[in-house]
Amino acid sequence: MNELKFLCKALSLFFFVGTASATCIIHEDLLKIQNIYLSNTNWVYDLQRTDIVPHGQMIFLLCHGGMHPLGFQCQHNVFNPPLETVNCSSVLKASVVNVPDTSCPTPSLTYAVGYYLKDHFMELYRNCYDKGKLALQHSIYKTYRYTKSATRPTSVHWQRDLLMSAQEVVSFKRQVSQACVSTTLGANQPNCVFDRGHLTPSSAFIFTEFKKATFRYLNAVPQYNLVNVQNWEYIEAWVTRLVKGNYDNRYRTYDVLKVCTGALGVHDLKHSNKRITRRVPIYLHNDIKIPVPKWMYKIVSHLSGDKWVMLTYNDVNQPFPRDLNQICITTACPEGLNRNGVGFTVCCKPLEFIERNIVHLTGIC
Repeated sequence: MNELKFLCKALSLFFFVGTASATCIIHEDLLKIQNIYLSNTNWVYDLQRTDIVPHGQMIFLLCHGGMHPLGFQCQHNVFNPPLETVNCSSVLKASVVNVPDTSCPTPSLTYAVGYYLKDHFMELYRNCYDKGKLALQHSIYKTYRYTKSATRPTSVHWQRDLLMSAQEVVSFKRQVSQACVSTTLGANQPNCVFDRGHLTPSSAFIFTEFKKATFRYLNAVPQYNLVNVQNWEYIEAWVTRLVKGNYDNRYRTYDVLKVCTGALGVHDLKHSNKRITRRVPIYLHNDIKIPVPKWMYKIVSHLSGDKWVMLTYNDVNQPFPRDLNQICITTACPEGLNRNGVGFTVCCKPLEFIERNIVHLTGIC
């Protein structure tokens, strides 16, 4: 079994290194504009998610008006015709589609985010979401080897996709989160400032338009600001490095990784009134909607069998050991994962973690 696993890794590296000189690279400037490119395998179109195009392969341009009739073939490290000669005049917006998915337990439903080519839907990522509680359960996406990436877009309008009312959106915005928690607990609580934390991060994709498609309320949970910008961001950066196409002797890179990101439990806090001993579960809207998760997890896997589970406590403090022991058998974290910031983070044994907490994702993540 170990020999087979090693062979898979070796072949992945061999084909990447061996074909590196026979590929075309989509120029970094084209990643930043509103172009959406398609690949074609056996006459099945899909989203082009990487800037690396093998020799002989054709890619196509998808715009608001449909697919451009011209194909661009990689020939001896250049596109023929040149890729930069045709651009979209108007942007094609991402669509949200309810899709059947047995790995999403009721009453939640699975919503896929992607793009249409006529009647053919091409999925970018999918999320299991409880519309009644406005609670995101998990998100699933794939991230691909690349060489360059557009920067994270700024001032992006968050889409509510008719799943959330305007009043509920206001509850989710960071500037009123503190007031919401204060109302719940009767007085100000320290460090209760929440971000709209992505489950499928914008860093999972290299094209600006794909990054923008992650800014949706069905893709966000209330996440402590300091956790979001420190340990959780460090985890996302570590995943990105695994597919960054700059192989060296210290870290290996992968061709494609499947990533499942999710939320567990509802966070609770002590009441500010010391006479009230029970801990209060935290919701951002009417004490019943938009729950603040207690834990955040990320499962990263490769076809070779490599798999990791990272678990982060959604608080600036450390969790109770008994709470951690109920959901995670800890194991050594992979080399290069920074856990020195805010947000208590451990790594868990993958199979045991899935069986204990998310059995519905067995065989999926």
